[in-house]
Amino acid sequence: MFEIGGQTFASIADVRQHIHNLLTETPLNEPLSGIDGEIMHELFLHHPDAEEKLEGQEVDHFKVGLHPQAGARAFCVVLSDGAEDTFSMKKCVSGWVRETGADQTQAKSGPSKKTTPQQNINAGQAVYTPGISGLLERFQRVVALHGELGKEIEQIQKVLADESKG
Repeated sequence: MFEIGGQTFASIADVRQHIHNLLTETPLNEPLSGIDGEIMHELFLHHPDAEEKLEGQEVDHFKVGLHPQAGARAFCVVLSDGAEDTFSMKKCVSGWVRETGADQTQAKSGPSKKTTPQQNINAGQAVYTPGISGLLERFQRVVALHGELGKEIEQIQKVLADESKG
């Protein structure tokens, strides 16, 4: 069990899934508040460039915005002077795990639960319920991933096009 920003998570995978859900489901440019804001703040402090991104300012809030170059959804830190910068939550979580020893804590937490083959397919992702409702959950996840993949492909194409012009 891990506590981040006042929220308890059963595993690192659950932390990552929560962050992913925030990124994909939060309306653009709305401040993250409450526990979600606290989670963002605690994890952000473990970003390798957190001090540079803060530029001596205080954090006003976090939000989901659009990355200025890629155009994809991204987490943004908004500073007290109104300046904002995007950041990689993957780097934040990795830094948090490394600095807190969370992987070792999880490994020492006791025997792991046995998983079904379907759950192994989704390792690190949500565990789906059996039956038609589980199938619907999986289908919705595939549709969301398909949309994300399309956005990633568009971003890569744009970067490649820009690079070939330069």
